[in-house]
Amino acid sequence: MSITFQDLYTVNEPAIWMTQSFSGFNLDSRKVTTGQIFIALTSFSQPEKTAQFAQMALDQGALAVISETDLALENSFTVANARQLMGQWQKQYLQAVQPISPARMIAVTGTNGKTTISRLIAELLMLQGKKCAVMGTTGNGILPNLEASSHTTLDALHMQNALHDYALQGAEFASIEASSHGLEQGRLNGCAIEIAAYSNLSRDHLDYHKTLEAYAEAKSGLFKFESLKVAIINIDDAHAHVMLDAAQHNPAQPQILTYSTTQVADYQVQDILYSLSGASFKLLTAKGCFEVHSPLLGHFNIENIVASLIAVEQAGFALADLIAVVPKLQGAPGRMQVLRDDERLFIVDYAHTPDALIQVLQTLKRHVTNDLWAVFGCGGDRDRGKRPLMTQAALDYANIALITSDNPRTENPEQIFADMKAGIDFDQHTMHEIHDRREAIKFAVANAKDGDIVVIAGKGHENYQEIDGVRHWFDDVVEVQSAINSQHYQTNAAYPAQ
Repeated sequence: MSITFQDLYTVNEPAIWMTQSFSGFNLDSRKVTTGQIFIALTSFSQPEKTAQFAQMALDQGALAVISETDLALENSFTVANARQLMGQWQKQYLQAVQPISPARMIAVTGTNGKTTISRLIAELLMLQGKKCAVMGTTGNGILPNLEASSHTTLDALHMQNALHDYALQGAEFASIEASSHGLEQGRLNGCAIEIAAYSNLSRDHLDYHKTLEAYAEAKSGLFKFESLKVAIINIDDAHAHVMLDAAQHNPAQPQILTYSTTQVADYQVQDILYSLSGASFKLLTAKGCFEVHSPLLGHFNIENIVASLIAVEQAGFALADLIAVVPKLQGAPGRMQVLRDDERLFIVDYAHTPDALIQVLQTLKRHVTNDLWAVFGCGGDRDRGKRPLMTQAALDYANIALITSDNPRTENPEQIFADMKAGIDFDQHTMHEIHDRREAIKFAVANAKDGDIVVIAGKGHENYQEIDGVRHWFDDVVEVQSAINSQHYQTNAAYPAQ
């Protein structure tokens, strides 16, 4: 039987909810409970098993099955665009069961920066006395209590469940990351996104999107939400025009605000001064010029702070009050996270694309007084084309490159290393290859000198290393600190106190 969204819901009264036994929706046939409706999305990896999963759900007590294609099962309904509609369905169900004023939503998209920006937005709001939920790569929850997340952007049902729960806990705002996968797959549908920000776009996820143009188009979906009131766009980025076009053609006619560190914009950065303790700059706005003192390292963190300031200002707060608390910001773990050891700096960062690695290294060139190291790997079962680009980026922008393992996943590590070295001319460069990531970190700590900055890139906040499909505990921050402590212990043991 084929049904439409209108069949499933009338304006005020969901028709399918008339049965008292209805108890919501579920995407996992193994977890369906009596009275739930199972949404049988066509599996990307096992499309032939969709009907089998649907029947399993019915056998476990599912009230009905909604599928994207006709499964020819009893109590099965076909909704071709179910993936795009299910977020709204779940939101309506939750509001019917337990009405609550939803958190005001701020969303951030971009290849790099969205984790930090969304986290800074939440920190700024909390420093203004507001409860704010965070959802993204480094965890979900109400700051400071975050739980690990399975995806950057949760599926639509879990997204709505989480947002509803945060609202019940008193969250007035939700600051979320909007991934390209999440936008294209409708995971944010049902969210009344009020403020949207765009950081930048560079090569990533081409194994999924195929082309950079398709990747940019997926990102631009954030600026097409008809709930949107404000669009914040980094006009220094080469793909900014795609986001601007989407916002300009949005029927909601959101206010469009731009920011830049190089050209005239609504929010323009000038006179940047870098130091090992952060950066200072002037921020020119329509309301005047402000001095900003940031504790975060890196040029791109200046952009991230500006984007977060604009977003929170547009949520109804005074810019001067927000700038006053910028020195208290911490940012996201694993994003330019600094471990200091006397005159040496060790930076743990999530940079896992060529552009992200270049940005990190370029930024730190402004601070380093001796050698800049790049310790990095490439993930398995992902875009192989970017692997030699990562290596070339390290050779071009660091003094010492050390290639090691990242998350091999199910791919042969030897193939990954071969790809990373393919077509690369290592002449005139200092390069080391240590396959064991723990040993690579130990080597860097043992050999880094005073004035060196060592970047441990690729995994950032992750506390695991995935090998042969199994996740083993591994935390770059812990490994760096352990290596530093071990080095100090050995030094002290060699020269006992007199």
